[in-house]
Amino acid sequence: MVNINIEIPEDLHKKIKLASIMQDVTLKDYVTRVLERKAKECRIKTT
Repeated sequence: MVNINIEIPEDLHKKIKLASIMQDVTLKDYVTRVLERKAKECRIKTT
């Protein structure tokens, strides 16, 4: 597993934290799922 440290605006952090709570997953799992979906979209568009 790789660690990535990024700075994001506080309001964005609050939004994604709330979204993760609403989906009953950790913030890490929520962000991972979003990134996986976006990566899959990119593969679809480039093929």
